[in-house]
Amino acid sequence: MRKWSCRSQKKKKEVNEWHQRCGFFPSGLIDPMKCDNVRIGCVMIMSSKSAEWLQEELENGATSLLLLDCRAHELYESSHIETAINLAIPGLMLRRLKKGNLPIRSIIPNNEDKEKFVKRCKTDVVVLYDEAASERQESGIASSVLGLLLHKLRDDGCKAFYLEGGFNKFQSEYPEHCETNLDCSCPSSSPPASVLGLGGLRISSDCSDGESDREPGSATESEGSPLPSNQPAFPVQILPYLYLGCAKDSTNLDVLSKYNIKYILNVTPNLPNMFEHEGDFKYKQIPISDHWSQNLSQFFPEAISFIDEARSKKCGILVHCLAGISRSVTVTVAYLMQKLNLSLNDAYDFVKRKKSNISPNFNFMGQLLDFERTLGLNSPCDNHATTPPHDQLFFTTPTITTCFNWTRWSPHENR
Repeated sequence: MRKWSCRSQKKKKEVNEWHQRCGFFPSGLIDPMKCDNVRIGCVMIMSSKSAEWLQEELENGATSLLLLDCRAHELYESSHIETAINLAIPGLMLRRLKKGNLPIRSIIPNNEDKEKFVKRCKTDVVVLYDEAASERQESGIASSVLGLLLHKLRDDGCKAFYLEGGFNKFQSEYPEHCETNLDCSCPSSSPPASVLGLGGLRISSDCSDGESDREPGSATESEGSPLPSNQPAFPVQILPYLYLGCAKDSTNLDVLSKYNIKYILNVTPNLPNMFEHEGDFKYKQIPISDHWSQNLSQFFPEAISFIDEARSKKCGILVHCLAGISRSVTVTVAYLMQKLNLSLNDAYDFVKRKKSNISPNFNFMGQLLDFERTLGLNSPCDNHATTPPHDQLFFTTPTITTCFNWTRWSPHENR
């Protein structure tokens, strides 16, 4: 068995203080043989709580527990663990999160939840969960977004942990402690007024990169951007014959007939093609979940071709997912980029002007940035022509073992 590199009580006390504060140890002051989930260098202990522990806490009233749901907003709206607060993590803000200058309160969409977090984050036990933290994901969790959030919370002095197995495991074992909304597939109204997420984000065309330079406590960051409250309850026309909608739209014959929709692009793995066997509609299904591990970009060519086929025949085409804010939006933005030669910034804004509550998850936004490069389109701030080869942008296709390659996030990393 290895010995401590420094045996003094003073050093042991120093180590304990590090652990209590943020879960980090200087690599020279720890015996790696005694620890789980550690990395040499600046060693992070990825502390977790079991589903059984959480169930007991909830049974006892959870008076000193703060739950943070790190999944996509539509998944949270569909079902979540009781008392949980949802985080809306903008894809283009991940650089700031990685650098440690993005306060957690700024990615909580709901103002009431934001106040709850600020009031209790330093006194309560904070537990974060995603969709499914499998053993394979846990082995690399320190480099995941969940790991970055844990790091940030602990660095801020919070007692933060992640939930073993994520939401899927907890829901399967303790469904009585999950709140489920059976009528949430298509939001009837817009998100709350203060949403700092992709739903309230404009991909800035200002080359000053001001979002990286703002102080963490700035009003702009903490309050977010207001969203219009007049979201339509029917599919939105993006271009002639091209409509963006949600699952409910795809099952409404009156809506489909009104807009002469004969083609339906279903961007989900499990929602049924309701009228597939009636012969009046042509379907294409893209089996992708709204999760950061999914590679939606591989389906861009066939999705674009399918949309083109419908429009060339002057037939309406509905592109939908569950809520019409993430997967279907990603496909629609990709279509505009290729067919209209729009940059990601311009295509995103084009769709957002039509439907203001769009919110693609951050990995899909990364894939759209890759797609922009593939198409040879230049964003207003894209200076890749003068960027050295070793500083190129990496938004890698998800691998089996990890969702992200954090080796290099952006050519503008050091701004």
